[in-house]
Amino acid sequence: MNNSRTRFLKWGLPRLSVQQLVLLAALIALSFILGRVSITTQILRISFVFLASSLMGKWFGPIWTMLAMVLTDFVKVTFISGGTWSPIMAIGVALAGLIYGGFFYREKKDQKLSWWTIAVAVLCITVFVNLMTNTLAIMFLYSHHHSWSVFTGMLAPRLLKSVIFYPIQLVLTYWMLNNRVVLDLSKRLFNK
Repeated sequence: MNNSRTRFLKWGLPRLSVQQLVLLAALIALSFILGRVSITTQILRISFVFLASSLMGKWFGPIWTMLAMVLTDFVKVTFISGGTWSPIMAIGVALAGLIYGGFFYREKKDQKLSWWTIAVAVLCITVFVNLMTNTLAIMFLYSHHHSWSVFTGMLAPRLLKSVIFYPIQLVLTYWMLNNRVVLDLSKRLFNK
């Protein structure tokens, strides 16, 4: 397939079969489940939702992944947590979906992803989403003072968490995206 068609399919909104739509719904449900087993403090949240998000990115590309992740965030915050959904926080969620889909999506879904690809993607998520975008969003939502010192004060514990969690997220993401079951399922549902 030519490069322009591949680029369009990657950044477009391709039609989904019924099986693929059910799989996307199952991954959204898995996101809810993985989100429930997270460890949360006032400024930190350690969760394994990234596993479902990574699979969405691999199978559905950046646009479907972004839409599914923002929808998941909206439903989770509004209906499950009973909170108020914030478009400011959704910016980080949308950016994460674009990164997962942009790095992990392949035309041949049963193609293994390299350590390098996954390492760069997880690093982008860690730096641009978890550290920068989400910390800024938390500062704007919960702090009365919006200054560099407040930002760096909120960033410090998040930076420590990110340094510790990066290798864990990298290994788990590599294993999830390249294990035999996922590759076989990819071939069966997508490579027709």
